[in-house]
Amino acid sequence: MKTKFILTGAFLCILTGSLSGQDKKLSFLFLESGVDFISCVQPENAYIRADVDPLYYEYAADRIRGLMYIEYFGVKFERRMVKNLLGVSVGLRYNRMISSIGKTSYWSDSPDFFYVHYKEESTTTEYAKVMEINQKSHYIGIPVELRIYPYKDRSVNVYYKLGASFNLKIASRIQIVFKDDSMNPYESEVAGIIESASPYFASFNLGIGLKVRKLTKPGFNLEVSVPVGIVIPDHSGFVTPQTGGGFQLMIRMPLTKTKPNEKTDIK
Repeated sequence: MKTKFILTGAFLCILTGSLSGQDKKLSFLFLESGVDFISCVQPENAYIRADVDPLYYEYAADRIRGLMYIEYFGVKFERRMVKNLLGVSVGLRYNRMISSIGKTSYWSDSPDFFYVHYKEESTTTEYAKVMEINQKSHYIGIPVELRIYPYKDRSVNVYYKLGASFNLKIASRIQIVFKDDSMNPYESEVAGIIESASPYFASFNLGIGLKVRKLTKPGFNLEVSVPVGIVIPDHSGFVTPQTGGGFQLMIRMPLTKTKPNEKTDIK
């Protein structure tokens, strides 16, 4: 009886090894770089007075616009599953987020600056003529992505992606572009009234990608993501992001070694 169990166990091990060899999972290392452009709602910060006289009670933000874009680079590991039709990846990413407040356009008839109310003491009220406020923030994030590869592996293939990233702030600074350079010594004082950058943010995206070169060889992927959504804590940051689009380039390096005639279940 004991001999039968040993023989049965040996047979199952051989069978399992044979089946796993027929369904060999592929793994890849990606070096990524990309940028996301995010639209923002009209900023209505209380310290902004658009192009009105600084003594006027009301302020107008209809000639001020808010922008945001995120540049990033990082590394990801992808593991293929379900006969290599699905790819799940996770990695580490550095993000540089730039948020900006400025005039609506450079060809409009509005002036090229706006007023920022930065100090009020007793009967004295101080305003600065500002062309642009830039908030540059740095984040470390973890991207998690699911890719669907529905087509037979060729030199060029289309695929689809669902992705998210979760990011924590490591540094941030405010840069003020004054109309008059003589105001530069007051940059830290004016920057002190600007809202702090968000301590964290999450992004979500849907995309379509183009894989170049066969999977068994080094190659690259090019992706377009639309839409890209940004989630930040309530009342955090001096612009309010909505949605946008992005581009991503990835250098792909296979980690799974395959023999010339080995089956990997790539369709």
